[in-house]
Parts: sequence; structure tokens; C-alpha cells
Amino acid sequence: MTRSVAAWLFVPAVLAITGALSGCKVTFSTKPMGMEAVNLNPEEWNGIWRDPANNGFVAVRVADAGQGVLEVAGVETREDSLELKKLRVHVRQANNWMFLSWESDERPGHYLWWKIKRSEDMAVLWAPHWDRIAKLVRDGALPGKQVGENVLVLDELDSKGYSILTSDENVLMDWENPIVLLRTKNR
Repeated sequence: MTRSVAAWLFVPAVLAITGALSGCKVTFSTKPMGMEAVNLNPEEWNGIWRDPANNGFVAVRVADAGQGVLEVAGVETREDSLELKKLRVHVRQANNWMFLSWESDERPGHYLWWKIKRSEDMAVLWAPHWDRIAKLVRDGALPGKQVGENVLVLDELDSKGYSILTSDENVLMDWENPIVLLRTKNR
């Protein structure tokens, strides 16, 4: 997945999911990633978030603090129009990792997901490393299946699966191409 498409979780990259499904490698899960919901504090999440590298913005607000659900909205720019897009994003954790997941419009019951790390008014996001996760699925170490040349679907992970995913021994996220988001305005 290219950086401009990848940047779309919070910024206009979220809206580029259609482009991601048409040619980029995509890793889905059958449930939101993480073993438990993160209790969200609106003072830490609500606001306008900016991706300085791609000059994109999105508005974020806590929709359900106890269930770890954010509402994320941004404007998708097309050749001939602008379109407002909204997503419900699940914030969940497993071990010491936090994940963002949102249901795909094109594949209901399938969730796109990223790892996120937050600190004050900054969030760093990493996309799944498709090739490495696909190898673990083929080897039977992670439950799931490859359903197309560029589409991988992880089944719900148990604690053993999350131990593999979050292990320091495996490099299962695209550590080399993070997306850094800055909160520019609190709500």
C-alpha cells in the first residue's frame, strides 16, 4: 500500500479504501483487532488531526468512550467533486499494542486495521506488513486465509495469535513507513 493510500486512516487515506482494494495489498480481520476495548478520554482524542506529510485533515470525536469507538470524518477529493466520509473506528488493545479497526464498505464483516501509538497530541500509525503476515497464515501460525492475490483475511485472534502479532521477534507491521498525525485543534 502506498504512503498516500496508507495515510488514510485518519486523514484522507481512510477515504482511499476503495483505491486500496483495487490493487494494493490489503490485510483484513473478521473482527476489530485487539482483545479489549480501550476506554477513550474525549479530551485526548477529540479534535482536528493533521497529516503534515500528505497535507490532510480529519475531525475525530469519541462516539462511545467505554466501547472504544471513534467517529472520524474527512473530505474525499475526487476529480469532479468533494464527498464527506465518516467512519466508526474501533480502538482496542492486545498486550501492550493498541489497534484501530474500521469495517470496510466494500467487504461488510471485514475490518481494515492499523497499529497506533499515541502520545499527547501526536499519533503514529503503522500498516500491517502483508507479506510477513501472509507467510504466517500460510504456515498456520496465524488463523486466516489469502482470498485473492492481494487480499488477506485474518480470523479472530486468540491470546496466542496476539502474542505472535505483537512479538518483538516478528516484524509484522510496516515499521519503515509510519504515518504521523498531529492534533491541531481540540474540540
